[in-house]
Order: sequence, then C-alpha cells, then structure tokens
Amino acid sequence: MERGSYKVSEETCRRLVEAAGELFSVHGVEAVTVRDITARAGTKPNAVSYHFGGMDGLVDAVWEYCLRRWSDNRPARYCEENEHLFSTRDGKRQIVTDLIDMFYENLYADNQPLWANLFLLRSMITAQSPEKTRVFNTFIFNPFCEVFRRITGNDDRMTALCWVMNIIAPGSYMSASATDFNTFETTQKIDYAFCRRLQAMVTRNALFAVGLLEGSSETTMRRR
Repeated sequence: MERGSYKVSEETCRRLVEAAGELFSVHGVEAVTVRDITARAGTKPNAVSYHFGGMDGLVDAVWEYCLRRWSDNRPARYCEENEHLFSTRDGKRQIVTDLIDMFYENLYADNQPLWANLFLLRSMITAQSPEKTRVFNTFIFNPFCEVFRRITGNDDRMTALCWVMNIIAPGSYMSASATDFNTFETTQKIDYAFCRRLQAMVTRNALFAVGLLEGSSETTMRRR
C-alpha cells in the first residue's frame, strides 16, 4: 500500500487499529489520545497521521474492523430464501434457531478479539456513533422483530424488541467480558464451551417465549 512516495506498513496499521480498539473499548473514543494509542502500539507519535490521515481515519478503521462481520443482511436474506419454513411449527423453530446461531457465530467468530465485542457493546450502551451502530438494525433487530411478528401475530414492536433483547443480551455481555464465569477470575480468553451452553439456553427460552417449545402456549408473548 502506497501513500505519496512512501510505503504504508500493513503491520503498523494492524497494531494501531488493535491498540486503538483496546483503548476505545475501555475508555471510550473521546477519552483516548493519539499519544496513548501510539504508545500502546509501540509506534512513533506521527504514525496515526501518516497511516490514517489523523484520529478520525483511525476511528473509522476501528469501526470498519469491528463491523466487518455485521455489515451484511444475512438474516434477512435467510428469511426470504426460506419463506416456506413459516408454514409449519417445525419450520418456525428452525428459523428462530438458525437466526440465533448466526448471531452467536458472529460474536464468537474465530480470532475475534475480546476488545472488538466490548467496543461495540460500549458504543451501543452509550449511544456512540448511532449511524455506525444502526447496522445492527439490518443484521439483528429488523429481521428478528419480523420473525417474531410472523410467528406470534403480535405487531407491537416494543414486545418484539423485548424478545430480541433477551436473545442478544446474554451473548453480547459474555463475548465482551474479561471474566471467566467458571472461576470468576479475570481472563482475556472466551470460554467457548460455556458460550455454547449459553446459546442453547437462550435458544430454548426464545422458542418457549413464542410458543414453539413443548409445554409452551401458542398465545405466549401475544398482545393481551
């Protein structure tokens, strides 16, 4: 990669994005300085300007890295391509299960650094960069809410959002946490066995809530 007559180092870019992301995820974008980032990355203070054109360019690069797995409409496409599944109870169960699997697949993707999920979670909670986090409407909220409506017949979006939040909150928290919940000790590793069990329980609860699990009512979560 060239900028002017100089070569831009991909390794330096990676280190800067990683250092910036780690700091942003803990302190927020506004609280972190260029000097903080370059010190953590082990680069010269002018590296951010040289490689990204300044702090704004680096922030954009961090967002691009964190959103790379979320910037498609795979759940919506899946629902369109499998419209026939809505016609049966088993098909509806498959849709809910598969959508939750897509969500968890992104959270626990191979080599996904802990800071990336923490950065996204922090940004959503603190309403940082709404135009960036709006991507989750496309990937998660809109398709999940539409599935809820199709299954339950309930058009109340607030109720649908409650259902969706019960699906995404446990995994989002776990994937952004630096705590090993088996030992309650600080760690930088994700316990994938724990997360698989969490996903299974979340899926079971989601199916029960919309009346698709044995023993659950067909009128569950419908508007009274």
